[in-house]
Amino acid sequence: MLNYVKSELYRVWRIRIVLTMAGTFSALVLLLNFALFLLKDQEHFRYGITSFSFSILVAQPMLYCYVAADVAASLYEGDRRKGAERNSIAGGISRMEIFAGKCLVSFLTALAILVLVLPVYIGSAVALLDPAGPTAVEDVLMELPAVALSGIASIILAVFLLEYIDKSLVAILTWVGIMIVLPKMFLLAGMLLGTGDDILTRIAMWMPQNFFMDMEVTMSRCAPIWDTAAGMGKCVIAGAAGILLFSLGAAVLLRKKEI
Repeated sequence: MLNYVKSELYRVWRIRIVLTMAGTFSALVLLLNFALFLLKDQEHFRYGITSFSFSILVAQPMLYCYVAADVAASLYEGDRRKGAERNSIAGGISRMEIFAGKCLVSFLTALAILVLVLPVYIGSAVALLDPAGPTAVEDVLMELPAVALSGIASIILAVFLLEYIDKSLVAILTWVGIMIVLPKMFLLAGMLLGTGDDILTRIAMWMPQNFFMDMEVTMSRCAPIWDTAAGMGKCVIAGAAGILLFSLGAAVLLRKKEI
């Protein structure tokens, strides 16, 4: 497996996906902060402050999960169609080792992109915008451990679906269904069928798509879920549960899947 991971990391370096995605995201955050900088002296424009820039990310933790899945899809979309695994399996690497290797490479790639982009985001905001408002750098940094395990679970699910489902579009839509649509369906069912404190609602509020959206991050107040020990614990437990659930599902189903 180690040789497989090394070869995949070399491929990642050769196709320059880290530099391409990091460059794209860095350009976007620079454009955002520069636009706020240009407008901050306009009368009645209240958004030319660091708090507003930081709150965009703090209020949307699921962005990390979306980008993580996008990294995995960018690396491994179409692998089964191209027969890219056949040589590895013929060389004695098991299907589960390939799956684990892909998850690890996707995680390392996403981490490298984050390490390159986040300093640009924070640095440009601090350099260009007025230091004011409730949302601070500390909130952005504390978001990382809160969303880390959910991001890893997102990668595992994406790699698994791309391995298990032959058509990449169907795999991507299935990821969207599991990570986004299903949590909303549980929440809606709990609201329509229960009292707001029934089993469906409680299950729904342990899903990242729901509890990450149930936060107050505005121009006047920043109260993310990870501000409390209980909230941070919920983030970590839910992410760990996702990793366990998706890994077990992959272990069972991929062993049965023929090449």
